[in-house]
Amino acid sequence: MTDLKRMTLTSVALCAIVASVANAQGNDFYSRDKYTAVQDRAQPEFDPEPVRLGAFMVRPVAELGVAYSDNIFVSSQDEQSGAIGNAGVAATGATTWSVHQVGFDVSARRNEYFDQGNESNNDLRARVNGRLDVTRNFSLGGGIYAEERIEPRTDITNDFSPDEPISVSVQGADVSLIYQSDRVRWTNGLGIREEDYGNSRQTGTGALIDQTYRDRTVVDGRTRLSYAVSPNFAVFGQATYEQREHDALQDFGGIPRSRDSEGYTVAAGVDFELAALVRGDVAVGYLKETRSDTFFEDVSGLSFDGRLQWFPTELTTFTFTGTRRVTDTGFFSSPTAVQTRGGFRVDHELRRNIVLRGDAIYRVTDFEGIDREDEATEFGVSAIYKVNRRVHFDVFLNRLDRDVTGVDVFGDPSFGVTRAGVGVRLFPY
Repeated sequence: MTDLKRMTLTSVALCAIVASVANAQGNDFYSRDKYTAVQDRAQPEFDPEPVRLGAFMVRPVAELGVAYSDNIFVSSQDEQSGAIGNAGVAATGATTWSVHQVGFDVSARRNEYFDQGNESNNDLRARVNGRLDVTRNFSLGGGIYAEERIEPRTDITNDFSPDEPISVSVQGADVSLIYQSDRVRWTNGLGIREEDYGNSRQTGTGALIDQTYRDRTVVDGRTRLSYAVSPNFAVFGQATYEQREHDALQDFGGIPRSRDSEGYTVAAGVDFELAALVRGDVAVGYLKETRSDTFFEDVSGLSFDGRLQWFPTELTTFTFTGTRRVTDTGFFSSPTAVQTRGGFRVDHELRRNIVLRGDAIYRVTDFEGIDREDEATEFGVSAIYKVNRRVHFDVFLNRLDRDVTGVDVFGDPSFGVTRAGVGVRLFPY
């Protein structure tokens, strides 16, 4: 081979390498926007327009609706039906700066039970957050938040039939750190929150239902390190940690017991967006939770967390989800349970201003330390009718059934409840 040929071939090879590197650097290896889900599709003629307030673009909304439940107290016996009116206002906003950002999210809602006044409640939430873009590849974030709400009657802790819903007060703060450079992305978060639960009284007897044993401080951390094999496929390793410290000991059989615990998960997974009209994020790993008091059992085993979306057409989106995790039940005799959950949802754009939705959820909660298992199934359908940019109507129908089995089950906490409702959302300008 002559020197000229060698030089020519070498030049061609170098040009190919340089072009390949330049092309790789121009790619966003973590964009997952080839396909647009039905709920995410922009519809300028029907989407509400944000309101400019100084440096902020704000999206306000007012809500008004009425719902019906055939089992207000979520009971297996003496079921009572009733209507519920709800009204609320909410607003989200963020700055439009080219770098950095400050945002907020606030809401205030009232649920008024027409026939069961003790069930009426408020739901108040507020969050302020910000992001500091230190460099092109590195950003810091943080936020503070507060909530005043109730626990739904469908929660496990309502087995003891309180005469009114348990109130919950939450205050917290979190920080985040994100680094991304071409193929590598590293996300981190750390949070702390205070949870306080209100007492109640048992229906019929008036006996005090003390919830102070549930008051606690929770610290949680998470990290994920990802490497993009291609613009459509990345592998990652992740870990989470959570520590719960309760304000008071729990009197269990005359002996004070601590509900404090700490737990972690480690997992590996993939996130992808394929030419086969599918994208997803799936992680499989190991979980462990340790209780500080040996009276309560530790938990370890398989963890799973996944979400898969399929886009058979531009008008239809299927979403599949699944998790297996440890949860703090708040239940008096068994603070820890392993919960396995699978879900399915389909969104369909019947017309540009009419979106239909159907979903199904199956959930199994296996309690530790006692012989009890809760099996729940939930089915729902809903629709959104967008009259214009200012007025949207909603309608829904939902059915939830829970079957409770085990020798340590007292009474009959199984139930079935059907809810239906209509509402309107108004977007001022």
